[in-house]
Amino acid sequence: MGNIVELFNDQQRRITFYEVSDSQNIAIWGGESASEALKWYRNSPNGSKIRVSEWMTTEEDATPIIDGVEITPIVLATIADCIERWSK
Repeated sequence: MGNIVELFNDQQRRITFYEVSDSQNIAIWGGESASEALKWYRNSPNGSKIRVSEWMTTEEDATPIIDGVEITPIVLATIADCIERWSK
């Protein structure tokens, strides 16, 4: 398995895509900026989620490489940890 090679042409680009959705999984915001995702999440309704996925794009098409993974618990745990450290 160590001999896996990925081939890309000059027109392909790999992106990390963040999405904020409400409690009914309806997208509120999507984009490549993690900080913007956090801003949208902070202002979103209770029960909202943050998902992250990996895409291969060209100017005409986008193909998911990794399906979306919900990272809300990780984000909330990180925020809680930072608040705890800052308050000491």
